[in-house]
Amino acid sequence: MIFVTGLPDWLVACFRIALLGEIYQNIRAIAVGYSEGSELLIRYYLDREPTDFDRESAEIVITNLEAAITEVRLSKVDVECIYTSDLQRDLPPLSGFIYARREIS
Repeated sequence: MIFVTGLPDWLVACFRIALLGEIYQNIRAIAVGYSEGSELLIRYYLDREPTDFDRESAEIVITNLEAAITEVRLSKVDVECIYTSDLQRDLPPLSGFIYARREIS
């Protein structure tokens, strides 16, 4: 999948709604990849190994997102939950970060 550079404003606005109540302390960042074919990849960067709770929370975000989007119909939505200890600046942003917690190195 080839992602666009930058996220459309309407998608950022929909994510703001979809993420309400679904950000918790173990999420370091959330990157989103968006393709012109209306395919979406949501990648959670976590500070520990992913659990069922992480996957369930991501599914809630997808449901909220699909309910909020009126501009296009998404053809595919994938979610990845990844543990990483890499510095935030070294994490792949895909099309852009939708959330990044403050980390002091």
